[in-house]
Amino acid sequence: MVEAMKLKFSLLLLLLIFGISFSQSKVDLAAADKINQYADRIDKDSSRAKYTFEIPAKGKVIRYEYEKEGNDIVKMTRKWDENNEKYTDTYSDYFLLKNEAKVLALQSITYKNKSDATDIGGWNCKFWIKDDRVINMTSLGHGKTERDDWDYELELKENFSYMLKTVKNFDKKLSQKK
Repeated sequence: MVEAMKLKFSLLLLLLIFGISFSQSKVDLAAADKINQYADRIDKDSSRAKYTFEIPAKGKVIRYEYEKEGNDIVKMTRKWDENNEKYTDTYSDYFLLKNEAKVLALQSITYKNKSDATDIGGWNCKFWIKDDRVINMTSLGHGKTERDDWDYELELKENFSYMLKTVKNFDKKLSQKK
């Protein structure tokens, strides 16, 4: 009898935990859908001001691009190549912003054969972010997501902070020239 009660209690507890997890994932998926709608709106609007600049750093050149809607930065990207013997590795970070907060991020690495410039593989990961927390992610290829020790939220925060500071500094200098 006691065993039957324990079993019923355990099943009830599992159902409760599953129900809470399921409802949270529905909320996160709805938030991700709103982010996708925002991203679509931003991508379709070609009227925003677009800026590009480059920064040399340790044997490479990092190319930044950003877009502004009024005074607000809504997109920013950085991209650079690294030589890797027979290959060129192209790294890319992208952030979509809303009210100066990151809402969508993409990271990618593409490997190209130097002898014929053919893409030989790569990795990319897409992150949906709400309240500075990753609520959903997808990944394709072989890369960082296969490492157990990868703290993607910390990396996103550090990359975002550094990129936003770099873009704002350039934008401030650009505004002072006008």
